[in-house]
Amino acid sequence: MNDISTNVILDNSAFRRVGYIDNDSSLTQADVLTCASALATHSPSRIDGVQQGICILLSRSAQYIAAMFAAWRAGFYVVPLNTAWPAQKNLDIIDRIQPAAVLVDDGASLDTQCLVLTTSELFAAPDAAVNEESRHPAGRLLATDIAYVIFTSGSTGEPKGVVITAGAFRAYVDWTRRFFGAYAGAQRLLLTSELTFDITMGDIAFALAFGTDIGVARHNTNIPSVLAMIMRHQIDVLYSVPTTHLALVAFAKQKKGADLSTLRLILSGGDRFPWQLVHDYVALTDGAHFYNVYGPTEVTINCFAVRLDDKFGLEAAGKPVPIGACFDSLDHVLLDEDGTPCEEGELCVTGPQLMLGYHGDRERTEAAFIEDPRLPFARRLLYRTGDIGYEDDGLMYLKGRIDGLVKIRGYRIHPDEVSKAIDQLEGVDVSAVVPFGSQSEAALAAFVRLHKGAELSDAQIIERLRERLPAYMIPSRLLFLDLFPLNQSGKIDKKALAGRL
Repeated sequence: MNDISTNVILDNSAFRRVGYIDNDSSLTQADVLTCASALATHSPSRIDGVQQGICILLSRSAQYIAAMFAAWRAGFYVVPLNTAWPAQKNLDIIDRIQPAAVLVDDGASLDTQCLVLTTSELFAAPDAAVNEESRHPAGRLLATDIAYVIFTSGSTGEPKGVVITAGAFRAYVDWTRRFFGAYAGAQRLLLTSELTFDITMGDIAFALAFGTDIGVARHNTNIPSVLAMIMRHQIDVLYSVPTTHLALVAFAKQKKGADLSTLRLILSGGDRFPWQLVHDYVALTDGAHFYNVYGPTEVTINCFAVRLDDKFGLEAAGKPVPIGACFDSLDHVLLDEDGTPCEEGELCVTGPQLMLGYHGDRERTEAAFIEDPRLPFARRLLYRTGDIGYEDDGLMYLKGRIDGLVKIRGYRIHPDEVSKAIDQLEGVDVSAVVPFGSQSEAALAAFVRLHKGAELSDAQIIERLRERLPAYMIPSRLLFLDLFPLNQSGKIDKKALAGRL
């Protein structure tokens, strides 16, 4: 490795100015370099020219984010995992990735043949971090290399690994620098989303663009704890899902002494929200600017954005909250069922932020793209978002989904993945899971048929599911059936089931 290795993610960024904090600790650039050095010492980032990955299975902390930066600096790609997930889900992903190493907390046990490194092995004492910059220069990371793989819900019941290149991620960092340039002086942002959710990557991109310190809320679902971090560390940038924003403003309204006045920039993404949320933040802050951002994981975090606190005229005109205008570096088109451009149809996006594909799944990758009908003389691919949209006065609005994918608390979930977990429970014959409720209050309902003679209560099923699925995937309603309605194809009629709720 030489001193002039290209690192697309970190070169010409504000990487060296970023600090890392959580509820209990703080880390610096020296700690990141120490971790990068440890990774490079234990394993090469390339074997026979093939880039290797690092699976991160640490608890929510500053160390988790610092480890991401360290892996990139050493030339690896990262695969974020979650200690709150069922152990088997993490192990299945590790088995698919076959990483150079899995990073875990001290004292954690993991049943894998892969190299396991603990935090003590990764982050040496400060006096051991002497001259790390010269000892281990930045690893090579080309635009065509991988930046990260994020696993999302899949229609077959198996998680999809979205592969994002370093070039795509850097394109998002560069867009962030252009679009949010007015906020370049921001000092600290706070991570409240799950670290396996690509909103986290959006926060990291902001830090790379402007050198903003990254705060990690260890107890991200504990709203009093989140508020305490905002006040203690004078957080000025907050990017989260609507459910967290709604809970935070509701708590701040009632809590004596609650202070959100340090917030300067607020971003919401991952789901719909009411105009009232924007009004609440305007009232609770000293003129913070509020942006809605939209984008599938497959298009590298976001691809549309709009500032809303200066657009209350849209609300007065009876319009819903828009997702905004397409990034200046991307292009989009609405297509009808025949793949023809139209005024209202499936939103499709193209440009440098498109994913490389789904990890190990060529068929699903090919199905996610369509050739751009506007360019018949060449093969330019469009990513099919599955969202139905329409434009009005230069802004995009969404009407809903064209497939079974739903969003619960900002997480993309395919009901079949939940159904598959239920079907694996002893005593269950067959199940079907359907969404219900409004977009902002969407939830899952499970219909279950037991084997003859089996005795399972709804509480027992929920308890067993908690061992297999994250909390946001647990159905809020469970109903037992003897017979399922079928459609003309002989499949379970989910529309008929939804009609019973």
